[in-house]
Amino acid sequence: MEIKRELLDPEAWAEVLELCASAMQVAVALIDEKGHLVGTCHNPQPIWTLARNAKPEWGAGCLFCLGTSTADCTADADARRTDSVVLAHDRAGFAHIALPLFLGERHFGTILAGQVLDGYPDPLALGRVAKAYGLSTQRVWNIARQQVPVSRSNLRVYGSLLHTLGQAMLGQRHATILKRTLATTDAELQSANQELEQANSDLQDKVAELSTSNGEKTILLQEVHHRVNNNLQVIASLLRMQAQSSGDSQLTDALRTTQLRVEAMALIHAQLYDAADLQQIDFAEYTARLADNLLLSYGVDRERIAMSVDINTVKLTVNQAIPSGLILGELISNAIKYAFPEQRRGSIRIEGRRQGDRIELILRDDGVGIAERPAKEQHKSRGLQIVKILCGQLHATLEQTRGDGEPGPGTIFRISFEDGVSSRKV
Repeated sequence: MEIKRELLDPEAWAEVLELCASAMQVAVALIDEKGHLVGTCHNPQPIWTLARNAKPEWGAGCLFCLGTSTADCTADADARRTDSVVLAHDRAGFAHIALPLFLGERHFGTILAGQVLDGYPDPLALGRVAKAYGLSTQRVWNIARQQVPVSRSNLRVYGSLLHTLGQAMLGQRHATILKRTLATTDAELQSANQELEQANSDLQDKVAELSTSNGEKTILLQEVHHRVNNNLQVIASLLRMQAQSSGDSQLTDALRTTQLRVEAMALIHAQLYDAADLQQIDFAEYTARLADNLLLSYGVDRERIAMSVDINTVKLTVNQAIPSGLILGELISNAIKYAFPEQRRGSIRIEGRRQGDRIELILRDDGVGIAERPAKEQHKSRGLQIVKILCGQLHATLEQTRGDGEPGPGTIFRISFEDGVSSRKV
């Protein structure tokens, strides 16, 4: 029992599980062979957290499943039986994978990763789950539709990599425990040394294998980004088709806005596919492409509204680039739609620079200014609400001021957040 507790020591596993959860932006948890949670769930997803807080006593069966019955999930048992990655879905449509951990033929635990959608959310399924947990159906839907679906193939690729890492971690923990325990006698020490030598040999072989496969892994990661980009482009195309066939102007506008947000995220993955460094984004290049795409999508006459980008060698991590790109997309769209009414001429300027250990992004226009725009346009737009939510994800400050330029006063937005690339290098 003592050895089993040390093999699955929560503190020892916390760092690697947190790293894996942050890398893919999914929830990751470790359970023992009886299905009990070891430590905490890392990066739990919003709807799962909301439901568990509503009914904390709802605990039978699968840790990740939501619905009226969680005891029917067989992902853990199937993973143990097949010693492979198993994909499962709960009643709400959220997907997760089970990754068994073995030493020899003995099963010690399972890693669960997911709590994500692998397709567009099903309103009826979400409604049933919301009712079961006593939650607002609208609130659950609003949270679910903000999630970017993770394709099954991407989830399985990620599961295979995480499975290998988990097995290596378990083996490393086992080797450490053996070394300490078997050091009590000479005979036991010799036996331990033999095992450690074999473990070291296996580890060296693994290191050599991993060293030779770095290029393959880079290609694999690029392929992951390529597939994510393709999936997002498919979603954007479906939204575009739906908008074109809708006879409701408000629905058409909402679908079109959502399409542009999806395309802004897809652009990140398209740029990573062509990049030499998969850990960071050249945000100047990304912003220029994003601005051109939005001008084209809205059919803007570039002689009427001039767009300029002045960003000095700003590099962002992937986790920062996605919300930053969505923020700029919302602000640019907002300026195009509302700052220059009645064929008014003007300009939009985007600036970016590094200020010490922080990144500052500025968007300014010389339009009519927010105070001069129709009140209904100020209140109905959810763009600024989304910008504030995304700034919260970035731990960024948002400052909105009235300009003093010509031909109109215009509006200035300043966003400032920590330089994630520099802090990572330290």
